[in-house]
Amino acid sequence: MTFNFFKPYMFPVIHILTWILLGYIQLFYIPLTWNINLPGIFWFWQSLVLFLLIVIFYYNALIIVPKTIIKDNVTPFLLWALWIVFALQLVSYLYNYNTDLRDQLAALLGFKKYRNDYFDNYVFSLTLLVLGISTSFAMLQHWQKAAQHKQKLEQDKTMAELAMLKAQINPHFFFNSLNSIYSLTYTDIEDSRNALHTLSRMMRYLLYSTEERTTLLKEADFMKDFIALMKLRANSKLTITTNIPEKIHDYPIVPMLLLPLVENAFKHGVHATDKSEIHISLVQNGSDLTFEVENTYFEKSSTTNEGGIGLTNTKRRLHLIYPNKHSLKAGIAENGMYNVKLQITLD
Repeated sequence: MTFNFFKPYMFPVIHILTWILLGYIQLFYIPLTWNINLPGIFWFWQSLVLFLLIVIFYYNALIIVPKTIIKDNVTPFLLWALWIVFALQLVSYLYNYNTDLRDQLAALLGFKKYRNDYFDNYVFSLTLLVLGISTSFAMLQHWQKAAQHKQKLEQDKTMAELAMLKAQINPHFFFNSLNSIYSLTYTDIEDSRNALHTLSRMMRYLLYSTEERTTLLKEADFMKDFIALMKLRANSKLTITTNIPEKIHDYPIVPMLLLPLVENAFKHGVHATDKSEIHISLVQNGSDLTFEVENTYFEKSSTTNEGGIGLTNTKRRLHLIYPNKHSLKAGIAENGMYNVKLQITLD
């Protein structure tokens, strides 16, 4: 089992451990290496500096940076930083003035006099360090939230596109299918029952496949049902061939990803009087999937065939959900048919 330091509940632990480490270095490690007996006013001063640094860190990260740098107001932030540096230098000077801490330390360390009574290099360095880390921390938090927000928007966009694709299946398809099934009841009761069962199964899939992922097997079954009902409505001049294997190695896939390509073929590749052909093929090699749809090309439908809503939305969803894992080509093939070929890696 892996341990993730970037989980939200780990941030308080990391902060506490960091301040404990800084406190140990400031209060114990450096002073104790001097091998001298330090006065109580030194320990109080070190504790006060640590407390002030903690306050500055979180006030800067949680209030100042969000109101200045994140909103592109750099000047107020610089004024704040200069004020903090000055304020801590003033506190250091007043504490030393009232306790004579620096001269006492100089005497203990063997110096005649502390080299500068007005400027504390130690406090100055710590102040800049804490301001720098605090600002970086606040900016990192902001970028993480922005990235999470962007990811949420992309997920919402994906779900919206899925809903649009579902709505894209023309309601007339269902009404026409019901009419065809009704006609079958006069000639073949068994076929009409099977067709009605197929239609109900499709409607159930449309209603409940709202998750971000379905399975390739379910998507293929839905596509087969769609083709079966379209065959029921087809005239004698339409030839439909399918090559969809019965045994499919199941992988997660976005719902309604393949169907728009099939629906486009029936919408734009079928003529009322001329002979029409539709060929559908699905080939799987592990997680690599090749889905190809070919239909008769009719000049009058060229514009809608190439720029149909279904194909446009499919391209957008592929770009959003499977970046660098897919290839989609559409156009007139050498045999004069309109060909759409999708290659996608599903893992």
